[in-house]
Amino acid sequence: MYEIIASSLALLATFAFTWYLTKRWIPAAIYFGLVGKDMNKYNRPEVAEGGGVAVILGMASGLFLYLFLKSIFGHPTHLTEIYAITTTVVLAGFIGFIDDILGWKKGIRQSRKVILSSIVALPMVTLILMNPQYNSFVVWGIPLGFYAIVIVPVGIIGAANAYNMVGGYNGLEAGLGIIILITIATQAAINGELWITCISLIGSAALAGFLYFNWFPAKVFPGDSLTYPVGALIGAMVILGNMEIFGVLLFPLYFIDFALFLRARFFDKLEKIEAFGVVDNKGHLEMPYKKIYDSCHIAIWILKKLKKYATERGVVLALYIIQLLISALVIYVFNFI
Repeated sequence: MYEIIASSLALLATFAFTWYLTKRWIPAAIYFGLVGKDMNKYNRPEVAEGGGVAVILGMASGLFLYLFLKSIFGHPTHLTEIYAITTTVVLAGFIGFIDDILGWKKGIRQSRKVILSSIVALPMVTLILMNPQYNSFVVWGIPLGFYAIVIVPVGIIGAANAYNMVGGYNGLEAGLGIIILITIATQAAINGELWITCISLIGSAALAGFLYFNWFPAKVFPGDSLTYPVGALIGAMVILGNMEIFGVLLFPLYFIDFALFLRARFFDKLEKIEAFGVVDNKGHLEMPYKKIYDSCHIAIWILKKLKKYATERGVVLALYIIQLLISALVIYVFNFI
């Protein structure tokens, strides 16, 4: 009962705090010139960037409030784990925000971001080394040291960088993050890991508070300051919940994007590929290239096959539906087959 009260209050506070911080961040970002063009709008208006800062602060505050409430109602559990998760999220957000400040066109090189992301994995590596029970790969004969020092960083860095790949449309990154985190929360509840469920839902609440302002037409963009910490959070949740394979299976859209990126870069020799469509004055989107190079292009192609035109909202909703189907299928496979 106390757990339900603590988690419910933390969820509501996380949503409200993130909503308020995002609202305050928008005019501040515009004032300091931290803006980017909304490329899927015909007149390409300038929109506040770096909104992930509000999500980082909202999420971290929600996690600490959750611990505080649990300490009031009873002895708090998983204290070390939650501090490690919060540190991971904040570190990832800091790296992402640096990239936002430097500019999304001239930011940190992808190779350097991967190297910097290795710092993000340190709290989780330390936690796993101190808590061997989280080595779910022990059944396959993989020793704790290898799991903690190799597999855990690959999981955290991979999730943070992968989650950064599908985006560029109003509401896309935040919405997909909500779906994935709720899916993880659902599976964790089925597994009896209710603390994983609570933390995943706190992450979802922070994204929901942000999505209010990021939905079409967006007043703020997420930036890497959102995608990096949310990806790192997803990685941390599936590792601590012993759901690594489950988590990997939730990422087909991101694997497709990576494969299409490789196709563009190494087979078609294209230096720069954008997810944006070609928009007309009615908000209708056309394919930006003759070939498909992004999951958003796949959504545009599907929508054009179903009706005469595609829109930005249509692309986002189509990708939501695809991710929901993926999530439902993965839960079904893990629990009913």
